[in-house]
Amino acid sequence: MSLGNNIKKYRHEMGMTQEELAGILCITSQAVSKWESGAGLPDITQVIPLAQALNISTDALFGYNTDSYDLKLAEEVNKKANVLRDSGEPAQGAYDALLYLDQQCEENIFNYGIMTRYVQAAAHMSRFVNPNNAYYTGIVKEDSKEWKQTLRRAENRALQVIRYSENKKLADECHFALSWLCWHSREYEKGLQHIKALPSVGSNMLQETLLPYYIDISTDEGKEKWKAQIRDNHQLFIRALNKQILYTAESMMWVCPLKEVEEICLWGIAVMDSFMENDKMKAHCQGFYRDTYKFLIAAYLRNNEPEKAAGCWKKLMAKIDEYIVFCDKIRKTDPDTTVSIYGNKALDNMRAYDREWIDTKLKFILSQLKSWSDEEVYSEFEKLI
Repeated sequence: MSLGNNIKKYRHEMGMTQEELAGILCITSQAVSKWESGAGLPDITQVIPLAQALNISTDALFGYNTDSYDLKLAEEVNKKANVLRDSGEPAQGAYDALLYLDQQCEENIFNYGIMTRYVQAAAHMSRFVNPNNAYYTGIVKEDSKEWKQTLRRAENRALQVIRYSENKKLADECHFALSWLCWHSREYEKGLQHIKALPSVGSNMLQETLLPYYIDISTDEGKEKWKAQIRDNHQLFIRALNKQILYTAESMMWVCPLKEVEEICLWGIAVMDSFMENDKMKAHCQGFYRDTYKFLIAAYLRNNEPEKAAGCWKKLMAKIDEYIVFCDKIRKTDPDTTVSIYGNKALDNMRAYDREWIDTKLKFILSQLKSWSDEEVYSEFEKLI
């Protein structure tokens, strides 16, 4: 599609006349007419204002379909950022990941996936910067100007994604991350606006509920699509509940009596154990399961209970060993078969989940537990495990 046709298409989608678009750009309606007919082209200085007026990216304006490339690159960049984040001391890892993603944003200025990962990394790092947060380490304390610049950069990049990206998932991820940034910065009113922009399960009127009904099951292929949609729905609902359990466990670990932390964590772990009785749900529980146990273990250590902490650690290791064996079997199975059974997201998780990968994660968890605990209590825990 030509540039002129693109301008006309997006102008119509915005419900604008040629005169209205011309008024926004401070040009004549005849100029817009020439662009759309192919008789003329916008001046280079008008390209960005034109894209902004049409509420699209410059790539979309020129008809470039870079979505597949951009998503793949963003995934690769995110993996490298995660390695940096999970290497060594938590606060420094968060900072290193943020710097790396900032560099990648500068090198890939229209990649909304990378921008989103930067905003999420800033939100993660904010827990180490905010003196009122339990994770506070004083990172960038000596240079408050740097952190203020990071906040502005994160907000600007998030707003670019929200305004110009056609990927609603990325926009939601930016709103979610900005909500955390605002909370840590005590900008509560601004944070609430981002929260209100997010979807909610409160209405219980979800697209996933209805999607299976719109699949034709009169053929074998249709029945398989129907079953896959139901599987995907269960995975999404389970991830949402697991996330809520984990966030609750994390918050309670810092502020609640041990008994209350035990109750919520053990209940949550039991719920996830039940979910994982279905093999199709295992991949969507493992990370939440591991981290819920982490906060329970941390609560025991913080309450001078190294024996109970060690007992939980051993139970967690047993579950991890089981999952490694399960993933080994999956990797030896025909990929097309496993995708049809488990779905792409679960398969990606199971392919990556090996002993080397999880050992890196566990090393990072132990470093966190050590930083949250009394030295003597942690030393006793270490001997027991």
